[in-house]
Formats: sequence, structure tokens, C-alpha cells
Amino acid sequence: MIEEKDLLERLKKDDEEAFRQIFDYYIKKVYQFVYGYLKDTAEAEDVTQMVFQKIWEKRAMIDTNKSFGGFLFTIAYRSVIDHIRKEATKKQWTKMGIVDTQETISYLTSDSLTNSHHLESLYQKALNALSQKRKEVFILSRHEGLSNKQIAEKLQLSEKTVENHMTAALSSLRAFFKAAEMVLIFTLIRFFM
Repeated sequence: MIEEKDLLERLKKDDEEAFRQIFDYYIKKVYQFVYGYLKDTAEAEDVTQMVFQKIWEKRAMIDTNKSFGGFLFTIAYRSVIDHIRKEATKKQWTKMGIVDTQETISYLTSDSLTNSHHLESLYQKALNALSQKRKEVFILSRHEGLSNKQIAEKLQLSEKTVENHMTAALSSLRAFFKAAEMVLIFTLIRFFM
């Protein structure tokens, strides 16, 4: 792949070929990330497609001086959460005999907009729950796009220590978000009962 920063600059200028190259490079990683949460091939494919559609729609917002991976996977995570919430909501409406009404569509649209602030808040809480060193390693990896070797050099740690911090950070974040998702689902269930 051509240097990513050059591709992102071209993407911001509506270059479809640059988008295709970015898509080809990241599609498997995004799909695996999404599938890890949804555990359903068709749903993971749909959400992955939505992620890249959002990337195209938000291309003007891409900051080429920051980690594109962080931007991409933040959109992927938010898309997964939106999908889970919509599916939980649809199941509740189906139980109540409400199917595909304009009210439902309107609720989902306004709810997903309101939810973006909630998700950002949850993400910050999850990060703040990590130890300082673990948080620093995670941010350098996921937000700034540094490799484990680069992080190890920057923080004067061994690569193995960096790997251990990343493994523990990802495990903690997954546990935090699973707990948050359960609270959200129970809140939706109570709201509609």
C-alpha cells in the first residue's frame, strides 16, 4: 500500500481509488473486529459495510496527522454498539406488536444521535479505569498507531511488557463494554415493559 498519509489526503479530496486501497487494506481487520462482538457472519458483513460507508461520508473529517486506525476502529466500535442497540430495540418492539412504523424509524435515528455522547463518555470511563501505564500503552497503540516495538522504545519497556499491557488493556476494555452493554439492554427492556 502507498504511504497511508498520502492515501488519506487523496481520500479527503474525494479520490475513489484511494478509498478502494484503504478499503482493501483494512476490510479484513475491521470485519474480524466487528465479528468478534457480533458472532454472526451476515451481521458482521453488514456492519463492516456500514463502517466503510461512514468513512466515505466522514472523509473530510479525517486528520492525517493522527492515527487513522484509531479513527476507523472508533467508528467500527460505535457501529457495533448502534447495531446491538437497534437489534435489542427491534426485538422489544416486535414483542409489543410494533413493526417498522415511522415512529420506530424516527426513534432509532434520534436515539443513535443522542447515543454518540454516551458512547464517548463510556469510552473515556473505560480508558480511565486502566492503570496509567496500561492506558498510555493503549493510547500510543490505538490512537497514535505506534507498533509494540516503537512503544517499547518510547516508554523504555521490553516489547513483551508492552504486549502484556495491551493484552490486559483490551481484556479490561472488553469486560467494561460488555458490562455497559448489559446495563443498556436491561434499561431498554425496562423502558418497553
